[in-house]
Amino acid sequence: MRHPFLFNLLLLSAILMPLTGFANTSSRQHVVIGYYLLEKEQINHYPEAAEFPVSYITPRKAAMLTHINFSFININANGECDLPEGVETDKAAKVFSELMALKKHHPKLRILFSLGGWTYSNDSSPTVTRYRDAVSTPEQRLKLANSCVAFMKHYGFDGIDIDWEYPRPQDADQFVALLTEIRRQLTQENLQRPKKPYQLTIAGPGDVANMTRYYPQLPAIVAQLDYLNLMSYDLNGVWQARSNHNAPLFGHPDEPLISNPLRSLASAAGASQVSLDKLFPSPIASTIDAAVTHYLRAGIPAKKMVLGVPFYGRAFFQVTPENDGLYQTFVTESAENYQGDPALLIGCDSCTRRKEPRMASYAEIQTMLKAPLGYVRYFSHETKVPWLWHPEKHIFVSYDDTVSLDYKIAYLKQQGMAGVMFWHLGQDDRQGSLLGSLHRGLVQPVPRRISLSGGLHY
Repeated sequence: MRHPFLFNLLLLSAILMPLTGFANTSSRQHVVIGYYLLEKEQINHYPEAAEFPVSYITPRKAAMLTHINFSFININANGECDLPEGVETDKAAKVFSELMALKKHHPKLRILFSLGGWTYSNDSSPTVTRYRDAVSTPEQRLKLANSCVAFMKHYGFDGIDIDWEYPRPQDADQFVALLTEIRRQLTQENLQRPKKPYQLTIAGPGDVANMTRYYPQLPAIVAQLDYLNLMSYDLNGVWQARSNHNAPLFGHPDEPLISNPLRSLASAAGASQVSLDKLFPSPIASTIDAAVTHYLRAGIPAKKMVLGVPFYGRAFFQVTPENDGLYQTFVTESAENYQGDPALLIGCDSCTRRKEPRMASYAEIQTMLKAPLGYVRYFSHETKVPWLWHPEKHIFVSYDDTVSLDYKIAYLKQQGMAGVMFWHLGQDDRQGSLLGSLHRGLVQPVPRRISLSGGLHY
């Protein structure tokens, strides 16, 4: 008997599309979803310790958003949706209250909470077993769903975003069952608020490698969702052998290619050679276009997909100087918890304070670029993203700016996607330049100067 995944491969979206039917996606308005991050220490000393308190979300900025996702809630030792251990309840309630107050002037704004995040749910996290256990039985799934819905109602949230990074293949069917239970409960709750129903979203992988964890279950997963937020960033980084773009839209002839992991998955399911070559060619470039294409080929409707963009950049050090640092070897610590020199990123004083020079916000990068420090900005007309190069210090920084976001907005419009999501609000400059660029791009026609040709499309 053939694996049902092969059935998905061959029949594709024409048959799978009817599986999706819960989303409130009748409006033509694009969504703009901004994650709002507060670490435990910031919550407990709010607002003094918060780098970006809620008050920084001005009415002008709030008017450009359709959703704010508070990050993060965790699963407690009892398998329930709860504040992370050590977070003071009264301080968290104050933050939530300030977020909800934004809706007084913008009643259509939705505030969701996000459950999980990389720190709490990745495979090496001390609390990842809570996620696996919480979906393992019907009783555990009901407990988690009940607690998440109760948390949502208690604090006045407008929905639930699940950011489990990522369920393993053996967790995938149970993950579908959890989403189904949460959707069932939200449907019941929505009978009491039909004008602004509670929503359910997830943050899903924006790279092909992590898609393999639950690719066969994707149609069933998305059937329960209002939106699938693609984390279409961190596609390349210091864990690889060569410098590359953090979130390239398209590929480049000179970049390193990767094996397509979905090809092996399809082959194991019995797909023919013709199907493999047509649907899952290998090797491929790690790009946004490749990820979106694979979601579409799984039968996921574009109108439920939200394109994720980064409001931060990734830095590489001791980079070989050819090609202005792009696609070159480098020497940079790749461990998740950085232990090296915190001052490597010239001009990023806050990176030094955080002891993490490998990542910088858009605001910090703009400060670096505007100061006379020796950085030079380049732009790839193939991949549609910029980078900085420091020819003296051999520093390469991949990031997104208002120009690259214009291309990504044009792309999501071309694909018919639901809108855009970004990580995160506190990384924009104080003027909200990136948010403003997203807003203008979504409400205005695509400028004639924006052409999506030139790069290696999947």
